[in-house]
Amino acid sequence: MQMSIKKQELETQIEELESALAHLKARLKELEKQEQHDAIDHLDEHLKMLDHKWDNLREFWPLVLQELREFLNKPGKDSK
Repeated sequence: MQMSIKKQELETQIEELESALAHLKARLKELEKQEQHDAIDHLDEHLKMLDHKWDNLREFWPLVLQELREFLNKPGKDSK
């Protein structure tokens, strides 16, 4: 009799733990869903930042190319 009471208690505890775990999984899913919505809400900001960085790179790149050409076309010390 003692064994089946312990078994019943264990089964009850397992059911409670499974229920708590299911509840935690549901909360986690809701949090992940909210994070996705927040990320989508801020997508415009991220795109604007990327556009700004792209504009900076487009302005900077011709300067880099010009300096690189000048550096490569400059006669070296050994060529004298």
